[in-house]
Parts: sequence; C-alpha cells; structure tokens
Amino acid sequence: MVRRVDVTLAQSHGRFPVHADPVTGEWTWSDDGDWCGGFWGGLLSLAAAATGEPRYARAAAQVAERLTSRTDAPTLLRGLLFWYGAALPAVLAGDEEPGAAAALAAAQSLSIGFDPLAGLIPPQEEDVTRYSWPRPGACVDGLPGTVPLLAFASERTGARELRVMAESHARASLALCVREDGSVAQTSRGTVNGSSPGSTWARAQAWAMLGFAQAAHLSDEFVEPAAHVADWYVAHVPDDLICFWDFDDPDIPGAPRDTSATAIAAAALAKLAPLAKDGYRETAADTLAALARGHVNEHGGLVNGCYNRNKGVATSNELVWGDYFLLEAALVLDGTLDTALL
Repeated sequence: MVRRVDVTLAQSHGRFPVHADPVTGEWTWSDDGDWCGGFWGGLLSLAAAATGEPRYARAAAQVAERLTSRTDAPTLLRGLLFWYGAALPAVLAGDEEPGAAAALAAAQSLSIGFDPLAGLIPPQEEDVTRYSWPRPGACVDGLPGTVPLLAFASERTGARELRVMAESHARASLALCVREDGSVAQTSRGTVNGSSPGSTWARAQAWAMLGFAQAAHLSDEFVEPAAHVADWYVAHVPDDLICFWDFDDPDIPGAPRDTSATAIAAAALAKLAPLAKDGYRETAADTLAALARGHVNEHGGLVNGCYNRNKGVATSNELVWGDYFLLEAALVLDGTLDTALL
C-alpha cells in the first residue's frame, strides 16, 4: 500500500484523492479536501510510520497546511478532516507545526457549535443542505475524529471544557443514534445514506464502532457501548467478513459490498481490543486478511468500496478512507503503531 501512496503523491499536485477507478487506478480529486481530505494526510503519516522515511511526514505537514481553508467550514465533519489530516500527523511525527496548529484552530472553531442543551455538536449548515442531516439532531458520521480532536486540543491547551465536550458528544450520540440491539441509525431521525430510514447503513455502524472505541480510550464509560455496537457488527457481518453496503438491503446477496466500511470496522475492533473482551483482535486480523486476500488490486488500493449507493457514485471503487483504515489496522496489528494514539 505504501507503493500506492507513492503513486498518488506523485500525481496529487496539491490536490486530495477521493475515489479511484478500480481497474485503471485513476483518482477523482478534490481541490480543498471536501469531507475526506484528512485521510490523505493520515495515509502519508502512516507511510512515514511504516517506512521511517521523513519525506512522507513532510508531505503530510503540507496536507495539514492546505486543509486550513476548511478550518471554519460549517460542517461537523471537520472532526474527520482535522483529526486524521492535522492532529494525527503531529502526534505521529512529534512536531508541533503545522499539523498541531491547524488541529487546534479547527477544534476551537468546531467547539463553537456545541449545543449545551443537546450535549453535542449537531450537524452544521453544510451538513443540512448537502447531506440532509437533521439540525437539531445528531449524526454518527460526526462522532469519530471529533472525539479525539477535541481531546487532543484539551490536552495541548489545558482547556478542560474541550474534553468534557468530547465525552458529552459521545454520550449524546449514543443516546440518539444507537438502537437497543446495538445497531446504529445514521442520524437521530433515521438513516439517510442507507437503503431506508430504518436500515443499518454499514458505514454508519462502522463509524459508530470507531467513534465509541476512540471515546473508550478517554473514559471507561464508553467501553461497554463500544462493545455493544461492535458485537452487533460481528454478529451480522457475512461469513466472508466483507459487509454489504447496507445490512438491510433487500437485494442481498446481490447488493454491493463496502470494503471501506469493513476496513473502518477492522480498525475499530483493533482499537477496542486492548480495552475489552478477547476476540476483537482476532476478528480484526481475520477481517484484514479477508480484505487483503480478495479486495486489493494490482495498484495496491483497496477496491470494492461503496461511496454513495443511492446516488450511484463510486459504488465499487477504491476510496481514500478505505485505504487509510486498511493500512491503519495493518500497522496496529503488526505492532508498528499503538492504537491508543490513533
């Protein structure tokens, strides 16, 4: 996969990869990072950790600088953007600038949107108009990344209230989006990107697994909720360990798979494993093996990811976040990286 990072870096010219053709490997790019640009910086940081080559860390720092155009963007997804694209590179490289500065500025800006009555940061203007997420309300897409970004900013600045916000955001997201059986509704008003409002969209389940695993590393309060959503996933994923894009799509088994959701879930299980019962690490390793065995193409990218089934966008493609979480899980499971840092 590092070879794939090399090729992408050579082609990027200051742009951010989003999704790629599974045959040709040709990327579709974003100029400003959109919602997923942070994963490109994260991939570069993982490549630096895997190889020890400082050129990847330098490239990641440049990505963090370019993301600053999104610092005040009215979207809850700044958590994903600036945790993976700014804070994480700073943590892994041990550098204060520019990643840390970009992350702190974004965390401060994001925290302004905290709703003390709801106890969380609700979807913002861009999320409502672009994705039809509810406001007021909650969306689990905005749980991972947001929790560690606020905690990172709290630790670096001494602003205790940011850590309190992080834990409150996780607590309210749990109350509003996790069903009694451990399945996840994407938003507090149902699933938007799935097959129906009452369905379990695979990426929502995976985002929740990841977000609560991140929260569990902040507070033991979230270990049981993280295990609850993880257990539902493990009980419902197909025998080959590659999830369909939506667990409730009536077209299963003919429905598209989503390897990106599967990779997120593997990384989440690896993150939860040190804190919870036996079995999560083994399932993460088995999932990683299934992805590597059947879904990595000749270019080194993770294919068969489903970006947006409802809009017909990149429904069986390489997705930058899928690549990121596949490599993250691999580096955690082989002992290169401590999952508590990620």
